[in-house]
Amino acid sequence: MNRTTCTSPSTLRSLCGPRLGPLCAAAAVILLGACSVFDRDAPTASHFLLAPPVQAKVDGVALGSIMVRGASAVRPFDAQGFVYKLSNGQWRIDAYNGFLASPPDMVTEAMVRACAQSGRFTTVAAAGLATQTDLALETVVQDFYADFTDRAAPLAVVQLRTYVLDRRSGRGQVLRQLDGKASEPLADGSPKAVVDALSVATAEAIAAIVAQFPASDEELRGNGR
Repeated sequence: MNRTTCTSPSTLRSLCGPRLGPLCAAAAVILLGACSVFDRDAPTASHFLLAPPVQAKVDGVALGSIMVRGASAVRPFDAQGFVYKLSNGQWRIDAYNGFLASPPDMVTEAMVRACAQSGRFTTVAAAGLATQTDLALETVVQDFYADFTDRAAPLAVVQLRTYVLDRRSGRGQVLRQLDGKASEPLADGSPKAVVDALSVATAEAIAAIVAQFPASDEELRGNGR
């Protein structure tokens, strides 16, 4: 990459002569200020995707077909830049390191995979497909950040709230509210460590939600109590 060569005020003064020396020196100060801002490399940026571990099989009968709708998020946890909770009580969004997709979109994809891998449903469909299903899931990302409150022991924190809706009735009745929360230690303070810990915490939060599904369809709908 070509870099600008900056000339010092004393050099410009000698080149311009005694009459124009002061003017040239002033111009050089302005140019040097510009050099200090622009004549340097940009900070390195890193971007990732969540990679949650595989969801384990869960005991229980299949609860029919389910559609996983797109998740939403409480701000600022919809930001693609990493969100940090700092030891001084402040919050910060990383301007350089973060995700290629929004956290709600990645949580939606993780939820689709986890529901399919759990074996609790006959069919798992993503939103947007012209498919009639028995149930639907709607998830809100309530927490999704790296907690540096204790700098010696930073954590990735993920909290999800999922609503199970009945699609058979056509009214979209809420059958259950399921909550999952998890935290995972960071191996270090690097961007890779942040995404690795957030991936594990996301998988654990989703696994906690999947584990709360009732054992039968009757129990889910309140007929087996």
